[in-house]
Amino acid sequence: MNAPAPMTPPEVLTALGASFRLHEHPEVTSPPEVCAALGVPLERTVKTLAFVTPGDRLLLAAVPGHARLRYGALARAAGVRRNDLSPADAGRLARAGMRPGGVCPVSADRAAVVVFDATVGGLGRVHCGSGRPDSSIEIEAAELLAAVPAAATAPIADLPATAPA
Repeated sequence: MNAPAPMTPPEVLTALGASFRLHEHPEVTSPPEVCAALGVPLERTVKTLAFVTPGDRLLLAAVPGHARLRYGALARAAGVRRNDLSPADAGRLARAGMRPGGVCPVSADRAAVVVFDATVGGLGRVHCGSGRPDSSIEIEAAELLAAVPAAATAPIADLPATAPA
């Protein structure tokens, strides 16, 4: 007998009573492609990178779409060694109700470790992965963080310097 499919991030958000909009778009995998499909600036997106730690634990790192992840800072915030971070494969993501190209910090995997960059909460209304590469979630950043109450918040991203005026 097959186990039931895990809840997708939109199903988790719905169960939590979160207010969000789901936007369908062509299948895309990079933040710039998502921005082009939705007509939103990269600064208004949250990208989530997925890793597996020893013991097959899922680690989700959510950073502003235009930022670069600081792997050492993520490892410290998650309480693991930098060398223990391995990219999550499609099979591991599927067990969390997601597919590559649509990773979301909200997951059906209750054992997942989630770390938000310290700047995410102040971004206002953002777009993030929905668990699928052909749709995105639009949600208030504060509500996104509230949907993952056990998440850590830490300075895990490097933001690009603003261009001179």
